[in-house]
Amino acid sequence: MATYPRHKKARMLRDFMIETNVVGMFKEDEAENTIFFRTAYPMEGDSVQVVINIDDTPYAGVQSLLFKDVAPEKKEAVLEMLNQFNLKYPTMKYVLTQDHCIIASMFFTGLEAQFNANMVLGTTIEMLKKIASEHYGLLKKLVVEV
Repeated sequence: MATYPRHKKARMLRDFMIETNVVGMFKEDEAENTIFFRTAYPMEGDSVQVVINIDDTPYAGVQSLLFKDVAPEKKEAVLEMLNQFNLKYPTMKYVLTQDHCIIASMFFTGLEAQFNANMVLGTTIEMLKKIASEHYGLLKKLVVEV
C-alpha cells in the first residue's frame, strides 16, 4: 500500500502531540483524502469545534466552527465585524458560510519537507486564544442577542 503525504504529515503531527502529551485531547478520523484531528476549545462557556485538516495538498488547515445558524437579518453586521477582524489578523480568516455559519481558518505549508507540527499546533493554540480573548465575545453578543 502506498504511503500518501497526508499520512506522513499526520504521523508527524501525531508524534508531536504524543511528545507534548496532548494527543488525548484530539480525536483522529480519516475520510477520503483527509485526516482530521478534532477537538473542542472552551470559549465564554461554550465548547467550540476545532479541526486540523491534513491532506495531500501543499497545505495543512485549521478550522473552527464558532457559530451556526446566523440569522439572515444579522448578516450585514456580522460581515462588517468579520472584515474588521480579518484586517487585524491577516493570516487568520473569518468567513460567514452560505449555510450561515461563522468559521475561523488558518492554513500552513503542508509540504512534507517543510511541515512543522510544532508550528501548526502552537499557532493553532495561539489562534484560539486570540479568538477567545478578543473576538468570540463580540461575535456572540452580535449573533446570539435578540
